[in-house]
Amino acid sequence: MSAEADLSGTWTGVYFYPEDTAWNANDTYPPTPFTAELVDDQGLVSGTTLEPDLTGPVRNLEVRASIEGRRAGAELRFTKYPDSPRQDPIHYTGEISADGNSIDGHWVIPGDWSGTFRMQRRAPPVTAGLEATASVRN
Repeated sequence: MSAEADLSGTWTGVYFYPEDTAWNANDTYPPTPFTAELVDDQGLVSGTTLEPDLTGPVRNLEVRASIEGRRAGAELRFTKYPDSPRQDPIHYTGEISADGNSIDGHWVIPGDWSGTFRMQRRAPPVTAGLEATASVRN
């Protein structure tokens, strides 16, 4: 699989805040896990994300967002538009691994702050292939 591989599918990942950003006197913002469902239509990437709100007044409330972007070579650029009215769009730029199964990069909220992220393609369940094979043999 090359970096030009279709990125469609389910991805899991985590994004990190800058280390010097405190959200209270004793802690920094925690790493935030997320799940992304991507559709890659010949380099035009769209989809949705779901993540827990680890910093808001109601902890672990699920935050949904839509994403729109573009894949070109080994680079993916997209903007995440959170459904939450208290959040600005977030711009992501990442490098796609040679096998097309992981992406590492940076995110930024212009004029505010930035951090890093990484994500990996979630493999389909092994049983899916076994069920397909079993149905062909019957």
